[in-house]
Amino acid sequence: MSNSDLSMLKPRFVFALAGLVLFVSGCAAPKEGKRFDSVVIRGTPGFSERVENALALLKTNSPGAYGIVTNYVGIIEQAKHSGMRASSKPPKFDLNERTAFYSLTWCAGTIAHDSFHSKLYADYLKEHPKRRVPDKIWMGEEAEKRCLEHQVAVLQEIGAPTREVTWCGETTNRYWEVKYRNRTW
Repeated sequence: MSNSDLSMLKPRFVFALAGLVLFVSGCAAPKEGKRFDSVVIRGTPGFSERVENALALLKTNSPGAYGIVTNYVGIIEQAKHSGMRASSKPPKFDLNERTAFYSLTWCAGTIAHDSFHSKLYADYLKEHPKRRVPDKIWMGEEAEKRCLEHQVAVLQEIGAPTREVTWCGETTNRYWEVKYRNRTW
């Protein structure tokens, strides 16, 4: 091998080594992620563990909600902002660390909430194949009220603190109108 061949390999080696260090240190997650039943979880080890624990809590204490999650969410991925990507194949829930680590019950309730958005989206598609799903079907005030009702019921089933249940019963802050890129949760 000539010196020029070695010099071309060096940047690739450094890049590969840096990626390995990030992955081992928990700063990066493998693209395929971990699996909890049918749901793929992508994120740091701490994030993945939190989501696994939240899914286990749903599976044990709210099996109906867990069924909705496993049927309508394919991926839960650590992200800068939280939001459901129901039209993705498979549907993907972006979950912010602030939301995931607020409390275990809040993490579980949020997963249940956003899985219901995805269910609303999918239910419309079943009834109207090959049509675009109108935003008002799965987003906006009416859809949000339905998702919050679901979240309240789930939070009660999993033994969430009263403050979490109460917050979901109040829709005065209209958080659903905040653009995705401006969300801090």
